Amino acid sequence: MENEEKPQAAQPSEARRTFILSVFNGAIFELARGLIDPSLVLATWFVGRLTTSNLLVGLVAPLGNAGWFLPQVFFSARIQRMERKMPVYTTAAVIRVIVWALLAVVVWLVDKPAFLLVAFFVLYAVAQLAAGPAGLTFFDIVAKTIPARRRGRLFASRLFIGGVLALGSSWVVKEVLGHPNLPFPHDIALLVALYSVLLIPAFATFIAVREPPAVTANEPVVLKEQLRRAGRLLQENRIYRRYVIIRMLLALTGAALPFYGVYAKDVLGAEASMAGIYTAVSTAARLLSNLAWGAISDRKGNRLVMRLLIVGRGLTVLLALALVGVVVFLNPKGVWLPYLALPLFLLDGAMFPAGVLAGSNFVLELAPESERPICLGLTNTLSGVVTLFSALGGLLVDWLGFAGLFATALALCVIGLMLTSGLPEPRENERMHE
Repeated sequence: MENEEKPQAAQPSEARRTFILSVFNGAIFELARGLIDPSLVLATWFVGRLTTSNLLVGLVAPLGNAGWFLPQVFFSARIQRMERKMPVYTTAAVIRVIVWALLAVVVWLVDKPAFLLVAFFVLYAVAQLAAGPAGLTFFDIVAKTIPARRRGRLFASRLFIGGVLALGSSWVVKEVLGHPNLPFPHDIALLVALYSVLLIPAFATFIAVREPPAVTANEPVVLKEQLRRAGRLLQENRIYRRYVIIRMLLALTGAALPFYGVYAKDVLGAEASMAGIYTAVSTAARLLSNLAWGAISDRKGNRLVMRLLIVGRGLTVLLALALVGVVVFLNPKGVWLPYLALPLFLLDGAMFPAGVLAGSNFVLELAPESERPICLGLTNTLSGVVTLFSALGGLLVDWLGFAGLFATALALCVIGLMLTSGLPEPRENERMHE
């Protein structure tokens, strides 16, 4: 083994410093994210105003998530050999800031819808692909520096403070999208520009973390061997395989998310300024729920968090189905119709913190330190592949209508909930080796 000695645990004062920096990093990201919410602002009120294609509208959020997830297994071999991962995070941060700033300029200057669509998807994909290795290194550094029983509090604190700040973002979105002196697409360009500026302090706070050296793999691992190891991991470890399948099902249920806003805009008649209200409701729900999710994670474990997440996702699409039924059979009229969609954004926002905790935070406890990059990378890369397929939700809307998409997502939630019965609680089984 290249590193014979296990790194020493961080001193309490250093752990507190890392905790605070990580919280501010996440809080500023939440503030920034509220300005360009991919499934609402970018998908519905940007791409949805450039094209009538449900496939392209449905592609925005999955492409963003897939770009973040897909590269991770390919970088995990190299990252697994690095004692310190922060240089990878820093490089990715610089790329992301530059690309998002360039996107703001393009959206401001270009007025041809076809060219704007192509430019958006290319730059958006590049920015999200750069986020992939950054995400892998971020979670590895967190796992090295924050004890398992404080990670739930860490992510909850990031989301809580960020939620308070993001309430201001929702007001900005409402004002910008409804401002008479900011015609489309200048309104979106301004939001993207603000987002790119906020990324700088967000990255800077995490880069300031003093990362300790890590336990590294025994032998140098090339990509081909890393992929072979990933295949063996899926084949031989039944618990991990079940966990991955559940994550894939959750990724597919995300196909419904962008179409809550599309349904509100196209069927309920929501104006662009409603995006700010939907964002505010979703943000407030995150804010009110995330500390509770953190407590459940720390005290009861992430298996329960995953189960409750699936139930919440199922209830959300069930409400969406009920809303479609009300509109079809009762045909209500009135300016209040867009407000009928508020419960969807309320529930979805309340489930968001659980998605963070039941995702990468869960696998941090399942995997031994030396195998953490491959477990994180494989899980997230597979999630990225499946997430791209969730973009076909737009085709489901074209073929089966909104009800068909929401019913499919509900069925996936039921299957996922059944599968969680075979998952252990990692804290009762400290390591996942069978």
